[in-house]
Formats: sequence, structure tokens, C-alpha cells
Amino acid sequence: MSFQYPWLLVLLPLCFIPFWLKGRQGTLYSWIAMLPQDRISRLMDNGLKVLMTALLLSILLALAHPHGPEKVVQRVGKGAQIALVIDRSVSMDHPFAGDVSSGSAGEIKSTAARRLITKFIDSRPDDMMGVVGFSNSALYSVKITNNRAAIHAAINAATSPSLNQTNIGSGLTKGITLFDNIDSTGSRAIILLSDGAGKLSPRVKATLQATLKKNHLALYWIVLRQPDDVSIFSKNEYDEDRVPTAIALDRYFKSLNIPYQAYEADNPDTLQSAIQDIGKRENKPIRYPITIPGRNFSQDFAVLALVLGCLILLLKNLRIYSWKNN
Repeated sequence: MSFQYPWLLVLLPLCFIPFWLKGRQGTLYSWIAMLPQDRISRLMDNGLKVLMTALLLSILLALAHPHGPEKVVQRVGKGAQIALVIDRSVSMDHPFAGDVSSGSAGEIKSTAARRLITKFIDSRPDDMMGVVGFSNSALYSVKITNNRAAIHAAINAATSPSLNQTNIGSGLTKGITLFDNIDSTGSRAIILLSDGAGKLSPRVKATLQATLKKNHLALYWIVLRQPDDVSIFSKNEYDEDRVPTAIALDRYFKSLNIPYQAYEADNPDTLQSAIQDIGKRENKPIRYPITIPGRNFSQDFAVLALVLGCLILLLKNLRIYSWKNN
């Protein structure tokens, strides 16, 4: 058994105060030798001290929050180990193009991403997920875990605005490191969500090429684009020095010889379709550890203290405080 607040145990000696203090009746007798021996009263007095000590001890242990050892068990399900690498640039707070005929803007891209990713997470209870946000650099959010509360909090943080830059290389390299100390138990993937691209340095390219294959990772890139943006699926021919950054990045990802799939989303519906397609692809048997916390005994000691307190009150009312003359 361990304690959440072990420093409270230094107060243990105070629990024996009932044995150190001597009580005195309110009535004085000039000569007690005339009184008969009352063994029952002595036993009750000592028993009352024991109960008082037990009461104080129960209260102290309840405050110290004792709990048993935690257990780690293996769970089998269907899903994947996924690292979500999410663009946090200011442009993610711009709306989708919306319906031109109605003259209204579409949903904010970061809001749509938060809503749909949250739905994706809730629909896959067996997944282990980690989250990395990035703008001008990677902003670590949460390691790969099955703790849904931590994942949701990280998604909320990763879909909030940041700086006006999109450093995809930094986000990806940080996302890959989330798999370093995690045993591979099945499908593993990185989902990159951004509304832009950027040039990767030779050093970053070499790092990605080595680590993506080493960790057996699949890569999915969802591009949130505006209607006037260049499509990564464009068949247009470009001079080597004038290839749009998005197309160049897509070509680089294809050259890595890893499972790779790119998507374009220009509204919430196409974004949802992309996420659903990834969900179908990454849905294989997976084994992952679950940490079961040890039992918390605080409530048990609190109930014991309540019972002892009621018993002490009952015994106190059975005491005879003085002899009455007939």
C-alpha cells in the first residue's frame, strides 16, 4: 500500500493521545476505598480509549489517501497507433470557401478539424494516439496514449491559433519521435493535417527517410485547400525550379517507399471523407497496455471513522457520572 500524502503519517503518534491523557469525573469522593471494584467500567474505559485511537487513526489514514498497487494489463482490440500532426498556423483560423451562391463563408478550418478529429477519436476506442501541433516549430502536446481525456485536451490545444508559419518538417520529425519508446503491436501511422506546405531541408529529408521506414509508419497527408490553391493532383507540367511546394512535397512523400496516401479537402464534408477513409485503412488487430489504478482505500477509512464515532457516542451515553442517593 502506498499513500498520496505520506507526510501526514508523521502525525501518527497523535492518535495515541487518548492513552496519554487521563480523564476525571465531575464528582469528587473523599474516600474511594468504600466503592466496590467495577471491572466492567474499567474495561469500557480502556475500550473507549482504543476506539478513540482507532477513530483518530482512521481519519488520518483517510486524509493520507492510501491506495493499492496499480496493474498493467494487455488489451486486444482493432485500431492503430496514430500520431496526429496538426498545423497550428494562423491560416487555419480562416474559413473554408463556403457556398459562393449564398455569399456566406464556410466553417473555420481549425474548428472543423477539431470537430471531425474528435468524432474520429471517439469512434475508435482501441486506438493509441499522440498529438503534435506545429507552426514555425513543433509544439509537443501529448505522447501516444489511450487516455481519451488527455487526447481530447491535446486536440483542443493543437487546433488553436499560433504563428503565421507552416514548418511541416519540424512537425513530422517530432511526430515520429512519439513512436521511439512504444512497442509496435500492429498498424502505425502518422496523419498530417495542414492547409499549406513548405520546403524541407536536406537534413530533415534524410531524417524522415530513415525514421519513417525504421518505425514502419504509414503516412497520410490531408491538405485543407482553397479553390484557388494548386492541387497536388494536378497533371500540369512545371519546370524543376518552379514546382509548387505542395506538389514537390507530395512527390517527396511518394519517393519514400512507405505506405502513403494524400487527400485534399476544401470543405468539412471532404475532410470528413478523408478521415473516414483513413479510419478504414488503419483498423487492424492491436495489443496495447492498460494501466489499472490501485484501489483507493480513503473512502473505506472514512466510513470506518464514521462508524467508530457513532459507537463512541453510544458508549459515552452509557456512562454513570455520579451515584445518586435513594
